[in-house]
Amino acid sequence: MYDPSLQSVVLAKLAKWGKLTESDLDAMLRPEERLRLREDLLADMAHSGLITMRVVGDEPVLTITEQGRDWLSQHESRR
Repeated sequence: MYDPSLQSVVLAKLAKWGKLTESDLDAMLRPEERLRLREDLLADMAHSGLITMRVVGDEPVLTITEQGRDWLSQHESRR
């Protein structure tokens, strides 16, 4: 099972960079976040329309969607 609190972390990184390979995203995470990141989190985020995932070459590339930006701004304003 994954930690849903990582959604905001992943979306914040993607909001800053626009799109990232999965390995670049992984490298940007803190060690404890890296341990909690699961493939099913990214799949759920893609299924929910927060990000898109497509394989370029041999690696998934993650891109934030407008829905993902909206989700992030709503959750950041609650903090």
